[in-house]
Amino acid sequence: MVSNRSSVWRAMLGLVLPRGCASCDAPDEVLCDDCAGLLREYVTRPLPGSLLGVTFACGTYQGGLRRAVLNWKDHGDQECNRPFLAACDALIDAAQLPPVLRKLDAQVLVVPAPSSPSSMRERGRRHLWPIAKGLAHSLATRGIDVRAANALTIVRARGKSVQTSGAGERAARLTEHNMLGDRRKLAGKYVLLLDDIVTTGTTMRRCTQTVRQAGAVVVAGLALAATPQKSRVTAQCDISAT
Repeated sequence: MVSNRSSVWRAMLGLVLPRGCASCDAPDEVLCDDCAGLLREYVTRPLPGSLLGVTFACGTYQGGLRRAVLNWKDHGDQECNRPFLAACDALIDAAQLPPVLRKLDAQVLVVPAPSSPSSMRERGRRHLWPIAKGLAHSLATRGIDVRAANALTIVRARGKSVQTSGAGERAARLTEHNMLGDRRKLAGKYVLLLDDIVTTGTTMRRCTQTVRQAGAVVVAGLALAATPQKSRVTAQCDISAT
């Protein structure tokens, strides 16, 4: 209910005050051309355990792209769904994924990385889900057997206190989060993982491990942005050659 009221309020406010670019605040733009260009500065990060061994990202998580992603992710700018979907769709082509996916002998799932229950309550939505569904639809129009699936969840671990030896360990256990995979959805499938931001790569690695434990194969990861690497030489690359 709160989320619905917020959406109505934003729509009414937009009638009075025209919106600006989610990155630079240029008037009457969801994402202006210059800022959209930041989503075409492709980068890659290693993804051990996946078929291609890599996560493909639209751009580097800094400056204008960082502002745009945060406005979309944490400040409810859902109008960014469309340009972000278009960017991920272009990323799939740049990475030459469609020919790879057509050769697979099982259905492909586009699976978003899960958010914690508390994060979803704060945002009032699964922010990656519209993009996952849009990518699945786009790939399906290219002759690929694909669908989007919310197949990963994060739950708080609730081990019994007798399983831990001290107060410190019990506290750590209670704040730990486990990732679970839905075997009914995942078993026998190929998976494209989708995330918003890749920092250390820990989330993507945990997703890959969980997907594999559920009987599926991760083809590659996709992300809107990846944090800058220390080495400028490897920070950006031509993913069309990957």
